[in-house]
Amino acid sequence: METIRYRNTEILVKTIPKNTLLFRLPKNIEDDFKGVKLPDGTRCLTPNYNVYFHPNPFAGSIALEGFFKSSQQSVVAYRLIRDVKVLWLLTPSPYYRGTKNSKSMFIKRCSTVRKGCLPRPGRQFDPCVSDTIIQKYPDVVGMIAISYGDNKIIKEALKKTSKLHKYFKTTKDSGKRTGIPELVLHPLAKRPQEDIISSESDVYEYNYEVIKEFNKKDIPKLMTFMDKHAKFDPETFFYTYTE
Repeated sequence: METIRYRNTEILVKTIPKNTLLFRLPKNIEDDFKGVKLPDGTRCLTPNYNVYFHPNPFAGSIALEGFFKSSQQSVVAYRLIRDVKVLWLLTPSPYYRGTKNSKSMFIKRCSTVRKGCLPRPGRQFDPCVSDTIIQKYPDVVGMIAISYGDNKIIKEALKKTSKLHKYFKTTKDSGKRTGIPELVLHPLAKRPQEDIISSESDVYEYNYEVIKEFNKKDIPKLMTFMDKHAKFDPETFFYTYTE
């Protein structure tokens, strides 16, 4: 663990290693790499563009069921293709996801940061980083924290089943909450200082790649994948991909 300085405080930064497994339910996989598609066919990627990942393929389907259309049936497995540095908002850090609600902090509500080329502002319950972090530490490309809303739903759902419990490795933060963490990443290896408008042919250095796409309802197949290819990393509370 290392630290970076923000005003008069030290912030913990953790390196999440290459080959870490990431899972999410994307509306469009291309969005996770080049950002939001604009009316003219180009894509918008801002310095504060966030992609949200869970440690296992079940968490997203459980926590976000009410947010997705019935047509979204896929959960995608990604893996990190390089080591990435992220803000560590878990124990022993004195900061946590809720810190975004305090004034003059290094993380902010996404609804309060510049939307840039995006068609609409970010959501108030999502965390984004300050301009200072973007400018001073472009190699810090994300954060790891507990999403209280997600974990509240997950805890209730797991009361109804026992077969998935082993895939939910929990941790704590200084807000006295317990749950699985969420990894929030910018797609690019170095966070850009300005908006990027890209075309279909543009290629960048990304932090992750797609491994496989699954039907989110095929629980046996997802469990088999985890049992064969996922090794828990207690240093990150995510899993390492194994062949």
